[in-house]
Amino acid sequence: MNQRVNQRMQEVNDFSVNVSGPLSRTDAESLYESAIAQGRDISGRVLIVNESGIVQIDSFSVLNGAQITSREVVEVLSGEKDASFGYHRIQSESGEDFWAAYYASAVILDSQTIGAAVFSENVQDLVDKAGLIRNQFLMIFVGATVVIFGLSYISTNHISRPLAQLRESAMEITKGNFATRVHIKGKNEIAELGKVFNSMSAKLENLDQQRSEFVSNASHELKTPLASIKILTESLLYQDNIPENVYKEFLGDINQEIDRLTNLINDLLLMTKIENDKEKMDRQQVSIDLLLKKAVVALKPLADQKDIELSFTWNQNTVITCDPMRIRQAVNNLIDNAVKYTPAGGRVDVGLEVHGEEVAIVVKDTGEGISKEDQAHIFDRFYRVDKARSRETGGTGLGLYIVQCIALLHEGRVEVESEKGQGSTFRLFLPIAGPSAGQDMGAKEEKKA
Repeated sequence: MNQRVNQRMQEVNDFSVNVSGPLSRTDAESLYESAIAQGRDISGRVLIVNESGIVQIDSFSVLNGAQITSREVVEVLSGEKDASFGYHRIQSESGEDFWAAYYASAVILDSQTIGAAVFSENVQDLVDKAGLIRNQFLMIFVGATVVIFGLSYISTNHISRPLAQLRESAMEITKGNFATRVHIKGKNEIAELGKVFNSMSAKLENLDQQRSEFVSNASHELKTPLASIKILTESLLYQDNIPENVYKEFLGDINQEIDRLTNLINDLLLMTKIENDKEKMDRQQVSIDLLLKKAVVALKPLADQKDIELSFTWNQNTVITCDPMRIRQAVNNLIDNAVKYTPAGGRVDVGLEVHGEEVAIVVKDTGEGISKEDQAHIFDRFYRVDKARSRETGGTGLGLYIVQCIALLHEGRVEVESEKGQGSTFRLFLPIAGPSAGQDMGAKEEKKA
């Protein structure tokens, strides 16, 4: 529409310039020929009016002598505008309404407006095309809106369904149902979130199971010595005239059960402290040779009491970065365990082995050994190879579990080699610190020793 207006306005301006002379001379024949020719060019109607708006020439020969009062003509004759255009809805001879465009331009001679040239053109075809385009855009808009809403509903439902599943599963977790899992397919972020949620649920379920097993095992281990103490105490209370030697025997058994109960509680407290204070380790550079020597010296009386030879092979000043108190506890547990399960006349050897960037604390005994089946479980909490003998020796079933926890805290590990009837060898692997620091620290520890 704008292109049509610009073209016609240029044409009517040119036409008004061409007819200024004939209009001033009132050359009707020349004006009529110009109007007819221009009408054919624009496929429309051409009018030439004087300064009063009276039609001088009508290419359709209908409005000659009539006065034109349309806005466009008034504006140019009044001098308000040099050119003007507008749209009018008019009625054809057949009675149908259509849109027409009027283009008017002042006819000027010697700076005086002596009339106006007016083009009238049927623009219904443009109006129809604009309406068609408008309707097409409206249909596209409505269709696009429907598609967008549909896709939004589908995508929202696709996203909201797994999120709702995650929410419901999370609520189940809060109720203590740790076996809850979500089933989300795909490879998007929500599916990854579902995998993480399932992993978390599995870990929580495992922790809950371990907690239940721990409470059950701890209760059982605590109940056994208490039940023995109760039986022995009631035997003393409800019997008369008991000989002194029987009293002493019963009291000795009670004392032994109390010691066993104390050891169990101490191990439980130590295990809880290790598991809860993983970030509170006092890491230092320590000469592991001197640490082992001190542990062997401290436990040698226990070995001598059982007629067991306890020896330590001194290699070199090997330094590791560790929490010395916890490593000492792990070494004590390994040596104490070896002494307890080695018969009289046997031997326990403690030494060190260097394996690349690791050092292995080796505790080797000549005891009864451990079967392959039991080796898979000896680092579990409260596990005993021989429960009856473990109770006789005061074992709690937590010693090796504590050793493994301490090893993992130091980025190490503990391994066992054993065969039934041929003794056992435990190796506690730990990272080695720098050699220069090791030599300095070893010299200082040796002086202190």
